[in-house]
Amino acid sequence: MRTMEFEEEPAEADETPVEPEESGASGTFEDTGPAQAGDRRLRRRWIAAGTALAVISAGLTLGGEIEDRRAADRLVAAPGGLSPWGAEPPHELWSLDAPGGRLVSGGAAGLVLLDRGTVSRVDLVTGDLGWSREVGTDLECGTDVGWQAAVDQDDPIVCLSGTDDREVTVLDGDGNVLGELSLDDFLSTGADVAPGPAGSVVLAERVGEPSDAAPETTVSVQTTDSSEDVVVPAGRGVQVSVVDASTGDVRWEREVDFVLPGDAVGDCIVFSNDEEGGESHTVDVESLTVRYTGGVVQVSGCGVRSLFSADGVQLQAPGDASIGVFPVTSGGFVSIAGYVETTNALKDDGTVRWKSPGRYLYPGSTDGSALEVSLLASDGRLVAVDPRDGRQLWTADIPAEQVLVQAGEQVVVTSYLYRRALDPITGQTLWETEAGYGDRFPAGSFTDGRWLVEVAMRGDQSTDGTRLTAHDLRTGQEAWVVDGVSDLGRFAAIDGALLQVGEGTVSRWG
Repeated sequence: MRTMEFEEEPAEADETPVEPEESGASGTFEDTGPAQAGDRRLRRRWIAAGTALAVISAGLTLGGEIEDRRAADRLVAAPGGLSPWGAEPPHELWSLDAPGGRLVSGGAAGLVLLDRGTVSRVDLVTGDLGWSREVGTDLECGTDVGWQAAVDQDDPIVCLSGTDDREVTVLDGDGNVLGELSLDDFLSTGADVAPGPAGSVVLAERVGEPSDAAPETTVSVQTTDSSEDVVVPAGRGVQVSVVDASTGDVRWEREVDFVLPGDAVGDCIVFSNDEEGGESHTVDVESLTVRYTGGVVQVSGCGVRSLFSADGVQLQAPGDASIGVFPVTSGGFVSIAGYVETTNALKDDGTVRWKSPGRYLYPGSTDGSALEVSLLASDGRLVAVDPRDGRQLWTADIPAEQVLVQAGEQVVVTSYLYRRALDPITGQTLWETEAGYGDRFPAGSFTDGRWLVEVAMRGDQSTDGTRLTAHDLRTGQEAWVVDGVSDLGRFAAIDGALLQVGEGTVSRWG
């Protein structure tokens, strides 16, 4: 805070005699005559000081309000972040049924319904449909709701339509058309395309000739009754492109070499069943799929499995069998690879920042604050490392399976039996409760910064076995339990709203 100083004016000569104060004079001010020069100077200094204090106070209040708004924005944009909840049990606020429709996350558009060639925004306050835009048949827009945390809320929504003649339409959050593009000049036979990052489309196509460095190989294919050796010939590489969906400009291009699948058949074998129920298979070295999910461009196909950042940085070597690569809030990416699980933290340029034994535990929800530690599960212990350099900070004898919430002042982990809150800096246990899952399993966690809201489901295909539970993050005290919730949809957070999304149906809880 800046200190404000006021320069005192030099006193003017005052020849007016000052009468001495009488004994027992009152402490009240009375208007007994014209103000003297000394009184005016003193009064000006008090007024100036009072004005300065008022300005400082107003600035602090405004600054506090701005930071509160920023914290609220960070919370609802964070994975699993909810707008503030009360202490009462939630109930269904509204529901929307659209049989045959599909609900996706549309960036700046929020929750979007795709139905019979029309794109419509769902109002999260009322559940009504807002704007609607006719785009075309065979719609593919946005990303799956399960990956909403990785979608930039400022991104426009990109929609693909058509079958033979593929078209791209880009819409802003209000449904206005930002651009349209025909893909006839970009797609070749067998190419694949999907909505991409920041108003783009991502394309992948086989190029060149079969690799001389990868001769044919024999792999073992397991059928219903036996195993069979199958010859997989050398295949072609793939060119990956990200194209601006409004202008048609190519943002970046990369090539992925064909790598022999070895013992892993991968996407080289296509299985099918005949009319009599018999199983058959064929070799397809041209198989190819491209997707943009979780902030990562995923290319998969026979001999060409690879991952790229939204900026075109290769995050996984061709043929590497990593479990997954995904962005982390501390910056860069995390990759979990190998049969003996090892966590690799990657910089934005794809190089390894640090490597550590154990499986990275991705937090199911955060309050939007900076994460001071990365948590790994390693040999039945919980290990905390510095996200910047991988330096071990502390360990705990906790067989943690999931991180339910990671906030500024506590991190809550769970195993099948217990739910524990720990100090993220020291690892000290703050509170502990029994998990109480019974015949259920944890299926989602959310936070508004005060409460941990947990979703647990049954695995027996029941229709009303979902349970919602809330615990106070500070004390672990259970606030409420809601049983008998339908299992016909998964829970997700979008723009601070807790939604249950199913096939052509969505409801909001609060």
